[in-house]
Amino acid sequence: MIKTSEIKSFKKLTLKQIRVRVKKIKELLPSNAKNVITYSKNFTLSLSNYCVNQCGYCFYNYKIPKLNGEGNVILLGNEQMVTLIEKGLKYNCKEALLMSGERPDNFLDVKKELEKRGCLNFIEFVKQICTYLLDFKILPHINLGFLTYDEMKDLKIYCASMGLMLESTSMELFKKGKVHEYSPGKLPKKRLEHINNAGKLKIPFTTGLLIGIGQTIEDIIKDLYLIKSIHNEYGHIQEVIIQNFVKKENIPFQPKKPITIEEMLKITGIARVIFENEIAIQVPPNLILGFEKEFIDMGIDDFGGISPITLDYINPENKWPQIDNLNKICETKGYKLKERLPIYNKYIQKSDYCPENIKKIIDNINY
Repeated sequence: MIKTSEIKSFKKLTLKQIRVRVKKIKELLPSNAKNVITYSKNFTLSLSNYCVNQCGYCFYNYKIPKLNGEGNVILLGNEQMVTLIEKGLKYNCKEALLMSGERPDNFLDVKKELEKRGCLNFIEFVKQICTYLLDFKILPHINLGFLTYDEMKDLKIYCASMGLMLESTSMELFKKGKVHEYSPGKLPKKRLEHINNAGKLKIPFTTGLLIGIGQTIEDIIKDLYLIKSIHNEYGHIQEVIIQNFVKKENIPFQPKKPITIEEMLKITGIARVIFENEIAIQVPPNLILGFEKEFIDMGIDDFGGISPITLDYINPENKWPQIDNLNKICETKGYKLKERLPIYNKYIQKSDYCPENIKKIIDNINY
């Protein structure tokens, strides 16, 4: 548990002071890892945007009108899935991000569609898609909202890694008029249960914080420490995403004072100081356009999944950067941009973290 005095000391730090501390931490890395920024070449399969949560900041949810009049996805169609996989293979993507709203099969429309496809439930549908992807040597990374221990155990052999954003443990966000008022799946107890269960099951895991949705800097620092404490117990968190909320039309949450780049830089640097070199830090590059160099100085070591064929479904107006351009930016800072898989190398070798069927596929992937 972090002390109030420690939080105060972090708040007092200037960007310059944080940069100095970050530099010292990065210098402790092995020489072959000191100047590397990673990314994963991927594409997204949006399985369903039906969701039991109604978060005030969410554009993805089925209730929110989409850009260009796009329809909602009750359940991803087979033809669309095949087309996306063919494109993914053409562009040599190694990862497929399988995402959906939380508990979509709680909705009658989704249940009916699952029955038509011969699936008992949504998890069976996910397993079918993962099996199909693995046949093409594409590694699934799944992020489907809250899952039970048994569901995660069942899915483990079908994917390379899993993810779930912690977002925030602030209970203030559940009060009337706040972003999580109608989001039972975002209760901290549930999110933490999921992340801890991933640790118990030895699943390589990605989590993160969504910054700028109404929490305080004190909340953020506490959450970073909380993530670190879970990792200290299980050792399964391979990366943490520090993601800034980006303002959009058609959604309820319209902050009067959006999160600034300076605030994001400070939080990223604090995260590096807290995590040291134990956990990778990712900041989505499409949300910090023009400030990539500054975030490299604050200790990020990953740009996450970058797709040559699909949108960022959470922030569709923020296009993915060109990998060549990112590479040039990295080079100007003395870094090399290097492709990675959705499971980090150390977890491929770590006992019981990478199922044998996944390991065999990885052995036959060139990257």
